[in-house]
Amino acid sequence: MPITRQSGLARASTGIFFLLALLLSLGVAAFSYHSVRDFERRAVWLQHSYTVLNKLEEANSTLRDAVSSSRGFALSGEQEYRSNFETGVRHLNALLQDLRRLLSDNPRQAGLLSQTEDLVMQRLTLSRQLMELSQEEGRARVLEGKELGERIRGGFEQMKGNENALLATRSHDTAISANLTIFMVISGSLLSIALLLLVYRKLRKEMSRRVEAQQRAQAYSDEIEDLYNNAPCGYHSVDETDKRIIKINDTELKWLGYTREQVVGRMTQADLLAPASATRYERELQPQFLLRREISGIDLNFRRADGSEFTALVNATAIPSRDNSKLISRTVIYDISERKRAEEEIEALNADLERQAQHLHNVNKELESFSYSVSHDLRAPLRAISGYAMILEEDYAHAIDEKGREQLQVIRRNVRKMDALINDLLKLAKSTTGELTLQRFSMDELVAQVVAGLQQENPGVIFDVPRLEGAVANRGLIAQVWENLLSNAVKFSSKSEQPRVCVTMQANADEYVYGVHDNGVGFDMRYAHKLFGTFQRLHRQEEYAGTGIGLALVQRIVVRHTGRVWAESKPREGASFYFALPRKGVLPSLGEARRSSDEN
Repeated sequence: MPITRQSGLARASTGIFFLLALLLSLGVAAFSYHSVRDFERRAVWLQHSYTVLNKLEEANSTLRDAVSSSRGFALSGEQEYRSNFETGVRHLNALLQDLRRLLSDNPRQAGLLSQTEDLVMQRLTLSRQLMELSQEEGRARVLEGKELGERIRGGFEQMKGNENALLATRSHDTAISANLTIFMVISGSLLSIALLLLVYRKLRKEMSRRVEAQQRAQAYSDEIEDLYNNAPCGYHSVDETDKRIIKINDTELKWLGYTREQVVGRMTQADLLAPASATRYERELQPQFLLRREISGIDLNFRRADGSEFTALVNATAIPSRDNSKLISRTVIYDISERKRAEEEIEALNADLERQAQHLHNVNKELESFSYSVSHDLRAPLRAISGYAMILEEDYAHAIDEKGREQLQVIRRNVRKMDALINDLLKLAKSTTGELTLQRFSMDELVAQVVAGLQQENPGVIFDVPRLEGAVANRGLIAQVWENLLSNAVKFSSKSEQPRVCVTMQANADEYVYGVHDNGVGFDMRYAHKLFGTFQRLHRQEEYAGTGIGLALVQRIVVRHTGRVWAESKPREGASFYFALPRKGVLPSLGEARRSSDEN
């Protein structure tokens, strides 16, 4: 077949394949656009479900606050409680109106909301009636409406359950759509790449034929030689008979720091490589290259004349010489050192962003709970209650019998308990906010201080503490971790015949793992997921005192250090609590780094 006709057919087939690849790429783009629009629509409905759940929770909470305010007014007669009640009623009506609008598309939920609204109106009516009674009658009837409250709470829970089920269905449908989109996009892209590779292969063959024709006419012109030597990538050719380099361009020589006389006819491909890459090339790549006559996209480390190294992307082909007496390989290298450094920096930044995202998630979750409590200004009413109880006990002791003094003592104990709970909530909030100052400190000294304090209060407990290696962390926060874990171990082993608390440590390549073990009451691992939740308790308050904040505080502190915490136990066989800290510490968050920079 004539060369002109063959070239024409090759160009025609190449154009057809290129057109197919272009059409396929346009199809993938159109499908991706449709999928994005579909994701936006699904995202709106997912957000709708989250909004409904938040409104239901807020409405239930607002109702409880309003009922509490009415009881407070009935007990104290203070107008502030009546004002709080009316404010809560207005807010609750607004929330119910929002829910009616949000649930108008769901007849079942709308029906449940209507039933629950009737119950809510009945409960608010009962609260208004309570506030109209005298203080003596109000105290006697302050607990009325409990059954109605349970029915209302049940109605809200049923609506939340329905909305959660709807949310799960929508999330599942979204995931299926996403998977289908990913499959279609990847499949279309791979097919497009295959077509483009086919086009590339055909173009290469066409170029090879043209080069051979030009080589018969003339070896190389001065212009081509200049282009070859000053290309932005390195070129060299190797006679595969004796493995010697027979040609190399100026760009590669400049990268390597050699002269042409030092390389051409004297050095092999392996001589240009770093030891590890040379071994890999001779054992793995060269046999494959000689078999397939081609390698593509291989990363190898080259060694310069001064001994330094750089990473290059290598593509190579092998063709016979013009007289078919030799096999000549032609290698193209691209210096990708900067790209490698950029990839490492991106990976480090991604890892840091993931840590910061997890940290922000935990902080936001705790701040929601904490801000709700603080927003009601708990401390001022507690101080007032405690103060008035003390006044009654001291100034009116002659008018109060023994039973009354006992009741006043109960009031003051509960005030102290509530104050301790608020203090623990403050600690929990502070543990996930503020600047995280890191340092390497003596873990032995820190644990010894905590153990000394506990042993002074609990002389009957035996402590077993080995030598502990220090970690890079915030000393004050880690001190709270040890105080909570060790005091918990003492508390829950206090009823054993011989209370014993042991501390352990294991070190591996990535982290330090510390453990606190006791021979106390233990717990059932089926409920282990509740341990580190706020206000979660596995034992009754009468058996073991506490606010239910300690382990939640431990988890927040350890997670903020990018560590992990877990527990193991069996009922009546003691418990073991572990927390792990990274050996290299944790980098401060972006916000903390920015604050530090501003301060400097």
